[in-house]
Amino acid sequence: MKEIEKKLWDKSRKYVKILQIVPFVRMICVCNNLAFGLADEKSDIDLFVIAKTKRLFIVRTFITLILFFLGVRRRGNKIQSRFCLSFFVDDSALDLSKIAIANDIYLAYWIKSQVPFINDGVSLQFLKENEWAKKYFENENDFFIRSHEIMPIYRRYDFWRYVFEFLFSGFFGNLIESVLRKWQVKRALVKAKNVKDSSGIVVSEHMLKFHNIDGREYFRNLWIKKHGDEKITDAKILKLYS
Repeated sequence: MKEIEKKLWDKSRKYVKILQIVPFVRMICVCNNLAFGLADEKSDIDLFVIAKTKRLFIVRTFITLILFFLGVRRRGNKIQSRFCLSFFVDDSALDLSKIAIANDIYLAYWIKSQVPFINDGVSLQFLKENEWAKKYFENENDFFIRSHEIMPIYRRYDFWRYVFEFLFSGFFGNLIESVLRKWQVKRALVKAKNVKDSSGIVVSEHMLKFHNIDGREYFRNLWIKKHGDEKITDAKILKLYS
């Protein structure tokens, strides 16, 4: 493991465990380049978050505010070693085939490479609903969320999470969720109109995906150029980027 990767994993451990206080979170994973083993000095730390249904926007607000006040959220040109909050779903939208492009090799590998830090067991449901991605791998048994032994699954701060879940449950929670949803969706749609390529952006009440640069088509074409219709292995992915 490169030194920069070690630093980013250490930073992930330090801050993601604090996010256990966030109510209605089911899973938080590190994804993209750090999970792929391709991080460099300019890399940020991408997080993929699964929330409970009808609490997606409360979850996003909590996580955004916490990382903002801790000074580690990616903003503007402040990218290096900061947390990028670009992909949230709730547990009614786990099947990502609905946002896949044709022959979406990148998304398949992205799903397989998730590294969970917080996980209430929904990872198994997530994998089951995305079994369509298995067909892209040379060894279908390689299709799994990376071993929990690689990174610890944190279970502290349960008291505060329970307190917040109590406060934001029922009618009051539904009201706050509705207000946050309308505000955030409206704001996100305005931003999406100003992006040249909106193929990586999904804004709905069940999914928020903000990838201003969608590299999936480029990745797929690069893969086909170098490997044709061969199946995915970790070694081939790393070699693709070398």
